[in-house]
Amino acid sequence: PSNLQMNIQPDADQVGLVNIIPTAEGASYFKLDFGDGSTEDRIDLGQVATHQYAEGTFTITGTAFNVMEDSIQATQTLTVAFDPPSDLILNISVDEVNTNVITVTPSATNAMSYDIFFGDIVDEVPTVIVEGSSANHSYTEAGDFEVRVIARSGSITTIEATETVSITLPAVQLGFPIDFESDEIDYGLISFGNADLSIIDNPDMNGNASNKVVKFFKANGAEVWAGGLVELPNPIDLSNENNITMDVWSPKSGATVMIKIENSSDPNIFVEVMATTTTSNAWENLTFDFSSADQASDYSKVVVFMDFGIPGDDSDYYFDNITLGEGNGGGGGGEDDIISMPIDFEANINYVFENFGNATTDVLDNPDMSGENVSAKVGNLNKASGSEVWAGSFIDLTGSLDVSAGKTITMKTWSPKAGIQILLKVENKSDPNIFLEIAATNTLADAWETLSFDFSALDATQDYGRIVVFFDFGNEGDDSNFYFDDITQNN
Repeated sequence: PSNLQMNIQPDADQVGLVNIIPTAEGASYFKLDFGDGSTEDRIDLGQVATHQYAEGTFTITGTAFNVMEDSIQATQTLTVAFDPPSDLILNISVDEVNTNVITVTPSATNAMSYDIFFGDIVDEVPTVIVEGSSANHSYTEAGDFEVRVIARSGSITTIEATETVSITLPAVQLGFPIDFESDEIDYGLISFGNADLSIIDNPDMNGNASNKVVKFFKANGAEVWAGGLVELPNPIDLSNENNITMDVWSPKSGATVMIKIENSSDPNIFVEVMATTTTSNAWENLTFDFSSADQASDYSKVVVFMDFGIPGDDSDYYFDNITLGEGNGGGGGGEDDIISMPIDFEANINYVFENFGNATTDVLDNPDMSGENVSAKVGNLNKASGSEVWAGSFIDLTGSLDVSAGKTITMKTWSPKAGIQILLKVENKSDPNIFLEIAATNTLADAWETLSFDFSALDATQDYGRIVVFFDFGNEGDDSNFYFDDITQNN
């Protein structure tokens, strides 16, 4: 062959993408070395080779072959230059309710992706997002933090900017279970009908080991309807649980105890349910069935009546651990938004996920309530088209993983395709270098199955408080939705 030439045609829409058409007299096929470490071994006469370049200068080497495998070579230089990013704006917003959570939605001319450093972790690994997306971050401490964002395009030139955010920890809100243990919550007890309600030290820790309880004093001659109430900041969610349980201590057996749930602004919207004590001078757990409540109405007041229908006689009653769902007969309790194992997404709390690699995760209604998972709520991870092979999401536990509770973690998963790799990772919240990740392969498509992850190699001396999930690990995103639920430790 002779007169080898390479016609290089840059793509008009995508910088760095080129079409190369090799020609030569007497040639039957060609080989191209693109000059960036990649080659194409055979290009037949008249065919086009397409290649994506990074920024830089490259020497393209073409080899032409005839039918006898005789060959000639020629080279041609190609320079690729990308427009660098400019005009970077960070766009940081602080959540009005969860005041320790920020959202960063950066924008910049020519930017393709952003590295975000939130400023609260030593040797922080950046959160990487693509243009047009956002990153959320939850701070564990109050203070001023410098958020740093680096904007990247195809150019080797980057641009960065910083902004200081002032973080305050959110006020602890009153919610179920109501256990009266927190010094940070204003329970706002209101008494009426000559009853007197106050929070005191538990006078009888047999059957209820809580430190604090409510004393309900029904004065002599108090109204038959004397009682007290607490008002929640948010309506009671009765969509999944209809029972309310309460620990009660009464000086008399056979007393009528009533719980009433009521609309915050309209007292005519209410439901009241009665139960009867079966013991005296001892704690017992009573259940109140609110299945008759109108799901379309909002109820945020919880009203308690002791010895209802009988005038007061200077008796002291006590109650504690008002719980939505089945109670445990006393003791303990917690506050809203406590994330701990198992994670089943059923509690009325804010599950804050942080995403990376252009994955997004939220909690939604179970789209397939069949087979191994009939739960109402599940996690949904969307792996957007073109997202990173390592795209995923994580959630931080309120405390740390109790390694002694079991080193096998199971998770229910639903995938549109079988045979994908699902990765579960536990990590130190402050040091991302302290972690252990285990992979499993699913066997079903469009159905729930339970996968098991063996974490027997966990170092019990380390602290793990972050749970990270990856779906279809190792493959780029194709806008598939994956679902997961019931992340559970097992012995």
